[in-house]
Amino acid sequence: MKEKLLGFNKGIVIYISLIVYTFLAVVSFFSTAYFDKTYLETTYYKWDSISLHLITLVFVLFLLFQAERKEILERLPSKKLCVILLCYGAVFGGIWSIVSHTVPTGDQFQVADCAADFMRGEYYYLNPGKYLQIYPQQIGYVAYLEMLFRVFGPFSYSVVEALNVVFACVEFYMLYKITELIFENKRITNLVLLLLFGCLPYLFYVTLIYGELPAAPLALLAVYGCIRFTREGKIWQGALTVVSLGVAVVLKQNNLIVVIAITLYLLLKGLELKKYSYILLIVLCFLSVTVLDKGIKKQYEIRSGYEIGNGVSPLMHIAMGMQEGQMAEGWYNGYILGTFWDNQEDVELCAEIAAQDIRDSINSFLKNPAYALKFYYKKIVSQWNNPTYECLWISHFENSHDASLSWPVQSLYEGQLHQIFLNFADEYQWIVFAGAGMGIYFYRKKFTLEQLLLAIIILGGFFFHILWEAKARFILPYFILMIPYGAVGYEQALAIYHEKRMKGRKLHETDNIDGTL
Repeated sequence: MKEKLLGFNKGIVIYISLIVYTFLAVVSFFSTAYFDKTYLETTYYKWDSISLHLITLVFVLFLLFQAERKEILERLPSKKLCVILLCYGAVFGGIWSIVSHTVPTGDQFQVADCAADFMRGEYYYLNPGKYLQIYPQQIGYVAYLEMLFRVFGPFSYSVVEALNVVFACVEFYMLYKITELIFENKRITNLVLLLLFGCLPYLFYVTLIYGELPAAPLALLAVYGCIRFTREGKIWQGALTVVSLGVAVVLKQNNLIVVIAITLYLLLKGLELKKYSYILLIVLCFLSVTVLDKGIKKQYEIRSGYEIGNGVSPLMHIAMGMQEGQMAEGWYNGYILGTFWDNQEDVELCAEIAAQDIRDSINSFLKNPAYALKFYYKKIVSQWNNPTYECLWISHFENSHDASLSWPVQSLYEGQLHQIFLNFADEYQWIVFAGAGMGIYFYRKKFTLEQLLLAIIILGGFFFHILWEAKARFILPYFILMIPYGAVGYEQALAIYHEKRMKGRKLHETDNIDGTL
């Protein structure tokens, strides 16, 4: 019964992942979602060059098959390759943070201004109806910025960006370590490292003054610690999981998806190993998230004298995610703040209105299934099939820079280099999606629970952002988690190629023996 239950749950993850990855690969093969060079965050769609996608895939497979013939992937030293990758990431991210001359605007400026105010003992943003009362989930990242500003001075963006470069490199490193840990296959590990060299959107993100970059590697550190704990049972590994997960969620609450994924993994792993003590680790993870969040809010309440509420209801984000908008289906359309201000900043009344708007949207979708299908198709594609994931938009959407831009940077934003980068990112995305689809299919009978933990997180992000407010930027932390499965797909293609080569060689040797006889 236990084996059947484990097999059933693994099967759910595997086959839903296969459907999702195949869908994304097919959509990516035929089309691309993109923004034009006005940086208005309006999604457009274009048909792709199918022949170019095929040529790219054939070229990648050709290189891999040549590497297989010479056993390059087996002979490449993973540690040295990782060091080269991290140096490359640090140099690329560091140079971009300098030459882009980014000045945060919008929400990025808001969180920085909150931190600067708190550092000076001013608490304007905690007044009723102000930014942190509407979005209290940002207060953890504001506390992080305040600590930096106290050491390096207010609005020390260069320091934040330098740390973002470090966090991006740690993200790459953690993917390498997790892949090495769960697959124990040098070819897969080296393929992940090689694929990460092409993940340029993540390196362009070092200018983002928001919680994603510091939170993402901490979430992966928690995943790594959790897997090590279920294998070795050492206390420090459990502590690493608990603390890393708590800080990751405080910095970016979307990492609650990782908390749920780890919870599911621990429950299934505990069932598999008959170690029900894993429930204690689950409880500690939730306690860590709760205590850190409440602790940070409490110290600000004591300092400011204001009580920090729960902010606008999550129902408002869900309601907006079911509406049309100028940007794309389910994207930001001003609904949350408009409703909040139109109803005298009454949080409970806004929640009731949002609940009714959700019911109205559901009724509309039920009455017109074709419209519902088209709506959610575009909502998914506008997020997942945008190959840049807004990596240039985040530093140029209001054309706000503190110095004139050099020709290459200006061209990357608005000229010929922009089109070259868009084409590269489009092909890279297609290669990752295609590889991930192949990986899930070819490896479907071999996956262990550990190997599916990243897939559970990806599925959590996929379905959460069908429900929630949409934005391509939110998808990048999940896209990068698909790279190990892409590596599995290409490694399995190499294994099939190697098997056919060996069979052909044996047949050839047999023919030679028969001819001699």
